[in-house]
Amino acid sequence: MKHRDQARIAAAKADPTKFYRYGVPDGMRRAEADHLWARANELADRFIEGLKAKGELPDLPRQVANNSDGGIFVPPTDEGKAEGALREAFVLAVGPSTPRVKAQAANIVLAYTKAKPTSKYALLRDRPEDFLNTIISSDD
Repeated sequence: MKHRDQARIAAAKADPTKFYRYGVPDGMRRAEADHLWARANELADRFIEGLKAKGELPDLPRQVANNSDGGIFVPPTDEGKAEGALREAFVLAVGPSTPRVKAQAANIVLAYTKAKPTSKYALLRDRPEDFLNTIISSDD
């Protein structure tokens, strides 16, 4: 029994990805989840390219750094950080995650990519004649 446990610990140290389920939703196998995460990353890349083509994100050259310690690379500019955060939120929104995570990520993506509609207060704070003209012109 002790030998079996030591063998399992050694195997877990050699390849830890086989011994945890991080990124694999319940009811799904790792191969299925990996395929869906890869597809979500492809869609996120296309989404970011589309935003850059529209001019909503600055088209800066991608900065790549080699991390010898295997850590996470954080872009040095604020624009790069915003792009990375938006990309990861999009990956979570379309990837295999729980409905709660998907809703939160979609809310983040929409909050930073779509303009909010004009509120009624913005229409009412002007003169009453302007408000009436707005209503009349919107019926056309």
